[in-house]
Amino acid sequence: MASRELTPIPTGATTGTGTAATNGSNTSTPLMPSIVQISRPFFTHKEISYLHNQTIPESLKPHYTNIKNNVFQFLFQIIKQLKFPLRVLATAMNYYQRYYLFNKFETNNNSSGGGGNGNGGATFDFSDDPHTIAITCLFLASKVEDCIKRLKDIQTIANKLRDQNIDENKIIESSGLSYIDHQRKHILSIEYKLLQIIKFDFNNGPITIRTSVDNLIIQFCKNMKINYKLSMLAWLINFDIMSTPLSLVVPPHCIALAIIIISLNLNPIEIKLNHEPQEEEEEEEGNYLSAQEILQSLDSDDFKCPEVLVNEAIIYILDYYIHQYQISILNVYLPLIDSESGKEQGYKFMKLKSEFNEIKIMDETSCSKLLNETDEYLNKWDYTISSKGSTRFMLSNKRRRFNKELEK
Repeated sequence: MASRELTPIPTGATTGTGTAATNGSNTSTPLMPSIVQISRPFFTHKEISYLHNQTIPESLKPHYTNIKNNVFQFLFQIIKQLKFPLRVLATAMNYYQRYYLFNKFETNNNSSGGGGNGNGGATFDFSDDPHTIAITCLFLASKVEDCIKRLKDIQTIANKLRDQNIDENKIIESSGLSYIDHQRKHILSIEYKLLQIIKFDFNNGPITIRTSVDNLIIQFCKNMKINYKLSMLAWLINFDIMSTPLSLVVPPHCIALAIIIISLNLNPIEIKLNHEPQEEEEEEEGNYLSAQEILQSLDSDDFKCPEVLVNEAIIYILDYYIHQYQISILNVYLPLIDSESGKEQGYKFMKLKSEFNEIKIMDETSCSKLLNETDEYLNKWDYTISSKGSTRFMLSNKRRRFNKELEK
C-alpha cells in the first residue's frame, strides 16, 4: 500500500482555502506548498533500526542505551517527587524514544549526568542535552495525562536531582538570562519540535484505547481472576519494559496481555514483596483461578488483541530479560536461584522462549531498506516548513476523509 503520510499539495491546488485574488483582477496568487502529515503511532522493528542508523552513529549506540537507562531512572525520581501516576513515566519514555527517531543523538561533557552546570553555560547547548530533552518529554506527558504542573516546578526538582549545588538564578553570559529561564527557553523550543514529531497526536496509540499498560494490566488481571502475587509480577515486568521501544511497535492492550501471559508461565514460587496480602485477601485466594487454568482458557480475541502482536510482544520481552535480567527491576524481587529448576532466573526466560519458538510473529520481510528509503514519512523532518508554507497534521484514522478532500 502506498504511503501518503507526507503528501505535498501542488502549487495552486485547491486545499479548502482557495487562492487569494489581487486588486480585483482574475489573476490570483498561488498558494504556498503545503504538507500533510498523518500520525503514525507505531513502527516496525526494521523501521526503528533504519531511523536509528540515521540519527545515532554506530559508535554512540551503546552510549545512547546507557543514557536512556539513566534518563529512565532520572524521570522516575522526578515523578516520585511530583507524585505523578506511572502512566506519565510511560508516556514520557515513549516521547523520548520517538524524539531520537528523527533527531540526532548528540553528546557533550554533561550528558552523562551533570548537564547544565550553572557555571556560565556559554558552551553548553541545552537543545542537545538528553536530560533536557527528557524534562521536555515529561512536561508534555504531564499535560497529555492530565497531571499538570508548572514547568518551573519540574525544572527545580530535575535540576536538584542532577546537581545539588546548582544556582538557578545565576545569569548565563551568552544569553543574559538566568539559568532556569535559559533552560525554560530551550525546553519550550524542544517541546514545539516534539509536538511536530508526534504529529500532535495525543492518543498514544489506538484512539479507542485511552489508557496505559499498567491500568490495562490491573483490569485484565481482575477480569481473569489472577491473584495478587502474579498481578504484582506483571506490574514489575511492565515497569522494566517502559524503558524499551516496545511501545513504539505494539499497542498497549497487546503489551498488557503479553506481560500477563509471561507472568502466568513464569508463576514463581517466591517473590519478594513489601506488601504481604492481608487475611481478607488470603481468604479470597480461593476465588482466584490457577495459572494453568487461566492459560488454558485465555483467548486474545476476547481482549481485542491480534494474536500476532501479542506474540511479538512476548518474544521481545523474553529477549529483553535474557540479555538484561541482571539490570532489571525484576532481578530485585525474584530470588537469585529458581527453587524449581535450581538454576539462575535467566535460564527460566531462555526455557520459556524455546517453548514459544513456533508462534507466529510480525512478518517484516517486505520492510526492506529500499522501501524505507522511499517512505517519505521516515525522511528527516523540516521544522521550518511552517515558515515556508503550511503543515496540516491529521490523526491516522482521518485518512479516508483526507483522501476524499484530494479527490475534490
